[in-house]
Amino acid sequence: MRRLFPSQQEEEKVFLVIREHWFHLFLKIVVWLMFVAALLAFNKYTPEYVPALLEGTMGAVTRLFTQVYTLFLTLSIFVIWLSYYLNMQIITDRRIVDVDQAGLFSHTVSELHIENIEDVTSETKGLFGTLFNYGMVYVQTAASVERFEFDNVPNPAAIEKLILDLYEKNPHGGLHKA
Repeated sequence: MRRLFPSQQEEEKVFLVIREHWFHLFLKIVVWLMFVAALLAFNKYTPEYVPALLEGTMGAVTRLFTQVYTLFLTLSIFVIWLSYYLNMQIITDRRIVDVDQAGLFSHTVSELHIENIEDVTSETKGLFGTLFNYGMVYVQTAASVERFEFDNVPNPAAIEKLILDLYEKNPHGGLHKA
C-alpha cells in the first residue's frame, strides 16, 4: 500500500485526497504568463526601440537582469506547481489530515480524528465559486487545532457530507455516543 502521509496505518482506508480547485491553479498560471509576456515583449521590442540598453556596460546589466528575471520565472512556476501538488487534505475512515506546504522548505501536517469533530460547514461564494463549484469547508473541533479550513476545494458540499457520514459511522463518535 502506498502511504500518503507518514502516520498512515496499514488498515486505514483513504476516502478522498483533496487539492485546491484547478481554477485557482489556472489563475496563478495566468498571472505567471503575464510576467512571461512582459519578458518576451522586452526581448522583442528593446533592440528596436531602446538599442542603447543592449550596448556596453548597460547591455551587460540588461542581460544580467533578463537572466535573473528568467531564473525567477522558472523558479516561480516550480513553486506554483509544488504548492498546488503538496497542499492537500486527506480524508480517511479514521481522521482528516491537512498538509500545508508554506514554502519550499516548510510544511505543516495536522491531523484530526473523526470522533473529535463538532461541526462541519461548507461555503460557496462568488460567481466563479458558483460556476465552477468550489469553495471552503470548515471543520470545527474540540481538539488543540480548533478549526480545519479547506481553501478553494472542489465540490465543498460533497466533502462536508462525506465527513459527516464518516463521523456518524464512527464507533467512537457520531450517533453511537451514549
